Amino acid sequence: MSDLLRLLMKRSDANARAEVSAYMRELPEYSKEAADPKAYADTLDYAVWFRRRTVERVSEDQPLVAGDLSFIGDIGQRRARRGFSLDTARRVLTLHANLMLREIYDAAEGQDVREVLHLMSWFGSQGTRGTDSYLTAYMDEQHLRLSVATRVRTLTQLLLAGDATAPSLARSLGVDLHEHYLVVIVRVPGQLFGRADTTTDTTHDELVASVFKSHLVPLCWQQPNELLALVPHDGSLSLSPLSLSPMASEGDRLLSLVREIVGRVGRPCAVGTAAGPVNALTKTAELARRVAHVAPVETTPRTVCGVADVFVELGAAQLPEVDHWLREIARRLANGPDLVLTLNAYYRADMNRLATAAALHIHPRTLDYRLQRVRDLAMVDPGSVRGVRILSTTVARVLAGAWT
Repeated sequence: MSDLLRLLMKRSDANARAEVSAYMRELPEYSKEAADPKAYADTLDYAVWFRRRTVERVSEDQPLVAGDLSFIGDIGQRRARRGFSLDTARRVLTLHANLMLREIYDAAEGQDVREVLHLMSWFGSQGTRGTDSYLTAYMDEQHLRLSVATRVRTLTQLLLAGDATAPSLARSLGVDLHEHYLVVIVRVPGQLFGRADTTTDTTHDELVASVFKSHLVPLCWQQPNELLALVPHDGSLSLSPLSLSPMASEGDRLLSLVREIVGRVGRPCAVGTAAGPVNALTKTAELARRVAHVAPVETTPRTVCGVADVFVELGAAQLPEVDHWLREIARRLANGPDLVLTLNAYYRADMNRLATAAALHIHPRTLDYRLQRVRDLAMVDPGSVRGVRILSTTVARVLAGAWT
């Protein structure tokens, strides 16, 4: 055994006591736990064991054996049984690693650099194995204690944060993780059409559990009026709007997911999406959220909007002067009859008169009257390039509930 390892063995008891004191000082759940003498003794015994076992295995140049990993996993299981939160379980692992590295640094002064590097290499590789055992056992125990909705919500939050503990929880839920995701934001306007938001935590959890059972995708409520879902994505980038034609199986599944969510919410919703890598989901979610805030509010979603679908509306929403101008046009169109809905159908039909009239169940001449009315009120031809740019954006802002 090298001098470095002998010194670490000699300091193992004192270093373990210092670690437990750090737990009590920085982690409230451990501070409460330490009030029980037996629990304190168990925590201290584990801290001593790990240090001595590290020295023994490094001196023999051997990895942790199955029995060691099982013992570490048992500690994680005990923490879950005692009701320790996932945040505390993660923080204690980080704190433990930092303290162990500090101890090695303090003992390394004047020691053979090769011994120090050997010890650090062992600690890095075996520490990862120990951490995996701890978290896997913790998550397995949590599987028995927590509801499906709680675990799904936690998984979603871990993925958004890029947390390394996400794979353990995903395995317990039977979810495959991916390199890229489509972040879907479903926005429920709080006071839409005069209806106050009356949803509760219970109904939120019921929706998460039921949708997860049907689609097996991570999802959670970010706010009382905003649901986020993470849908696997192939990582391809395109400037074209997301295809949701019957031939696009991925688009069909996405639209099915969105329609089920909106149907269970029981209220008109707006949906926005953005695609990104798993290590940048928070940024991707913010973009999807911005899309959702300018996307149309629909009772039964016909499309799922991405940036390519609403880039004009996104720009207009960022400029108060432009938004005020469009709002004034919308105010004029409100003099009707049904001009906003007529223009929406007109542009959806690529300005085909007969198709628009059929969609609205009106005579083509009635449609012509309404389009003339738009010309008179907005002072722009809805069939001109300028009219399409101005009026389609105005209609989109109205349908998004921008000025309600």
